[in-house]
Amino acid sequence: MNTQSHSNPLLSIIVPIYNSSKFLSRCCDSLIKQDPNNICEFIMINDGSKDSSFDILNKYALTHTNIHVIDQQNSGVSVARNVGLENANGDYIWFIDSDDLIKENCLHDIKTLISTNECDRIIISSRTFKNNNDLFSEEPAKECWKDSVVWRNIFKRKFLNDNNLRYYPGLIFGEDSLYLFECFRCNPKIFEADLLVYYHRVVEGSASNNSTCDFSIKRIHSTLTEAKIVQQYYERNDGVYPVETANRLMIYLCGGLYALTLMPPKIAKPFIKDLKSCGLYPYKMPKECTVTKSYQHNRTDFLGKIFDYVYTHLHRPWGFMSMRIINLLLKLINKSL
Repeated sequence: MNTQSHSNPLLSIIVPIYNSSKFLSRCCDSLIKQDPNNICEFIMINDGSKDSSFDILNKYALTHTNIHVIDQQNSGVSVARNVGLENANGDYIWFIDSDDLIKENCLHDIKTLISTNECDRIIISSRTFKNNNDLFSEEPAKECWKDSVVWRNIFKRKFLNDNNLRYYPGLIFGEDSLYLFECFRCNPKIFEADLLVYYHRVVEGSASNNSTCDFSIKRIHSTLTEAKIVQQYYERNDGVYPVETANRLMIYLCGGLYALTLMPPKIAKPFIKDLKSCGLYPYKMPKECTVTKSYQHNRTDFLGKIFDYVYTHLHRPWGFMSMRIINLLLKLINKSL
């Protein structure tokens, strides 16, 4: 197998790290032990960790010349990934989370995929597991995840740079789906491989599972910011993927508004005022939109259909108020049980 020079690796694996000491060594081991020919570089961005993550990274860097550690003040995962991309030398980019693992001996398979498929984006398969449990799920990640989580994708670096595809700083939730949507709009050549290479750890307290009030507010801010970004794409009326753009806009908008119906009015009020100022509340659903279902539940009975109808009209004042009443009733019912 031909090897590439250290300055021009085939693949740059970018790993943002924030307070990941509990799982970081396992992640690093899964990366480096299967790359004897240095076809990869590993760019590890310590995003202002307050635990021992930086020390762990430095120990690995001392004995592995293809590990590059970048230390920065805490700026969020979006900025960390952008920094990694700016420092990458590989022909291809793979963003990985610091508490996840990649499958043994998968880098050779990935090299084969890259060499036999001249693509801008390669989609790979994954499994999930919880915290310290080393038993991986036999079920694949939800099919929709390929367009909502970045770690299921390997990108050609030239494609990302030519289209100036970068993350929006400050977003802490939904940043992957927005990034992948913007990639999609740039017409990448895509190959979807039936190749299991990634294990995703479900961690309590992570960005996708944190339910504290302060974090919920930050999450709402991110979701509604994403709605405003996609609103700009839609209102440019450039004719590029109107259905997908309209659907993405309404998914973000209804998702953020639903979260607001669970918040006290004094918290919701500033968000509603901001949406009014940019014309997103009340809002006329784009004619191209085909979204008719909520992602908040799986009910298909009569009550589920009512919920779906109200949910997809949250951008109207009557829909927002109706959902507040529904949530209040559900809360009272659960208390009485």
